[in-house]
Amino acid sequence: MQDADSHKRFVKEYNLNFPLLVDSGRNLSLLLGATDNPNGTSSRITVIVDKEGTISKIYKGVNAKNHGKALIEFFKAM
Repeated sequence: MQDADSHKRFVKEYNLNFPLLVDSGRNLSLLLGATDNPNGTSSRITVIVDKEGTISKIYKGVNAKNHGKALIEFFKAM
């Protein structure tokens, strides 16, 4: 399971300028439909939250190898 420390290392390694959410209790995974089992694995999703805290977009079934292109297009269109 990924925890806060693994997320911090990932942010530092890739020099990200935004936080990564740690959902160790699977509460948001359940709420957003990434899983329907509190003890099971979650699907990879991306949730884009704007500066006001509003969810702008949810990508489900994300393929990490090519998802970056979709994110670039989304942010260019903003």
